[in-house]
Amino acid sequence: MTSMVVFPDIHDQADDFKKIRYVLADVDIVILAGDMTKGRVEHLHRVLNSIEPYNEHILAVCGNMDTEQMNMWLAREGMSIHRRSEISDGIAFLGVGGALPFYGDYVFSEEEFEGFLADTLQGVPEHLPKILVSHQPPYGTKMDIIESGEHVGSKAVRTFIEREKPLICFTGHIHHATGIDKIGETFICNPGPFVKHYAYAEVENGEVKTLEIRPVEALDI
Repeated sequence: MTSMVVFPDIHDQADDFKKIRYVLADVDIVILAGDMTKGRVEHLHRVLNSIEPYNEHILAVCGNMDTEQMNMWLAREGMSIHRRSEISDGIAFLGVGGALPFYGDYVFSEEEFEGFLADTLQGVPEHLPKILVSHQPPYGTKMDIIESGEHVGSKAVRTFIEREKPLICFTGHIHHATGIDKIGETFICNPGPFVKHYAYAEVENGEVKTLEIRPVEALDI
């Protein structure tokens, strides 16, 4: 069984990782689903320094508030899965960072997303179960509805999910659109900003055994 925790939209709020240090230490993989910062690379180092004492197996994509400089640094450290995959415990973790044009500088068009997603499949055996990490949510779920009621997700991300059928798509970006939905058999999960919640998942034999949104709170241990 492979266990993981997922944190989108940390936005420099790294102090609370100490509250859940036992959770971090107990899982196999820590996933950062974008917007770790508000645009300053030194704050990315602070986030990572808050996690690494408890778990060094970190996979990440940047969000619209992060930068290409951060993605390049994460790539050098072997953490970035933007436009690529990481195979761990028989699961292919696929990543695409950034968002559709919006606030922030790390933004891309639908055509760019389509190409990035195609890149993630290079060298991935077809039979492997997949998990997609996309800061930008797919179009047409509970995870991409803004306050006006409009869907603002990516159609390229949705098409990829419909075709490749990953077990889970972990996303973020839309802070108030917290929850779990589905596209076909794929779970779409946005646990919301880290100061409140995070996602916990367990995968075994190519099946999702557990998928929960948990509150960020200290454990009485």
